[in-house]
Amino acid sequence: MKTIVDGIFKQNPVFKLALGLAPAVAVATTAYNGLVLGVTTALVLVIAAVISALLVQVVPKTARSVLHLSLLAILTMGAYQVLLQVDPQVVANLGIFLPLIVVNGFVLHSLERSATVSEAAADAVGKGVGFAIALVVLGVIREFLAAGTFFGAVVLESQLPLFALAASVPGGMVILGLLLALYNAVTGQGGELSD
Repeated sequence: MKTIVDGIFKQNPVFKLALGLAPAVAVATTAYNGLVLGVTTALVLVIAAVISALLVQVVPKTARSVLHLSLLAILTMGAYQVLLQVDPQVVANLGIFLPLIVVNGFVLHSLERSATVSEAAADAVGKGVGFAIALVVLGVIREFLAAGTFFGAVVLESQLPLFALAASVPGGMVILGLLLALYNAVTGQGGELSD
């Protein structure tokens, strides 16, 4: 349980490890987009981590990267096909970042760790949920500031958006930077030099 909680908060892929920032900034323009990409990534990561942990003893160390990429490619394409049937518009909204789950930095980082099946599953659940939460938080803020909506429902009716730039990539970077600063202030981390 501690591994899961650590993956969500202390080792959050976006806020702590600064991994997966490109999809966070480019795709999480709405809460729904963030939720779909986050949950899809989490599911792919958990399934790949469990299968990888089961096969780690029989696959030579030199071939593990191929195993990880193959697993991720198969699982991501399966998720892509399911999403295409369920909600084709969200697939269009997510664009290239849905298939890029295969080479997402934090997903590959999580799979490279050798662990038992239970440790791999707990780590993947924690980091996957942490990633999804980060994308949803970023999406909620950006959607509200840019359109005055929450998951598509109008919350604030206005002729002018509060911060129209929030829907763009540069606006997403500004908001993400502010969230990273808030995370560092709350956790008391950040600002230190590392070796």
